[in-house]
Amino acid sequence: MSKSKRIVVYREVRMNKQRSDSKLMAFIWFFIAINGALFVGLSAYASHASQLNDATYLLSVYQKASLQHVIHTMALLGLAIASIVIVSRWLLISMLFFITGISLFSYTLYLFSFTGVKIAAFLTPIGGVCFIFGWLSLVGLAWQKNRSGEQINE
Repeated sequence: MSKSKRIVVYREVRMNKQRSDSKLMAFIWFFIAINGALFVGLSAYASHASQLNDATYLLSVYQKASLQHVIHTMALLGLAIASIVIVSRWLLISMLFFITGISLFSYTLYLFSFTGVKIAAFLTPIGGVCFIFGWLSLVGLAWQKNRSGEQINE
């Protein structure tokens, strides 16, 4: 294969990767926006929900879910902003772990606290492990060769 054909093929592969990355980042930004609104809406609902106010245990479960939800949504927002400057697979991996953690941990605890149904309780610890892996995957940034303000391409 000639050099010019290899360059064209490389550019096509790179353009396809950029398109898929932009779709993934669009999904991440959508997830952040929906979860910010969801957090506020669920907090407002919980302040008026009689089943939470009457049951101390369900209220404590809701508070755990809510705290982890807001912490990891804000962490996700910070990582998404950082990904504008730093292109790194580690940021992306961390964001995906946080998305999975929010979905499995917080949502299952919300389900339990609002309904009392433990049908998805086995997913909650998996979500917690995803939160841990999300934080630990940021260690990968320390291993990268170039951590300056310029873009890091892997």
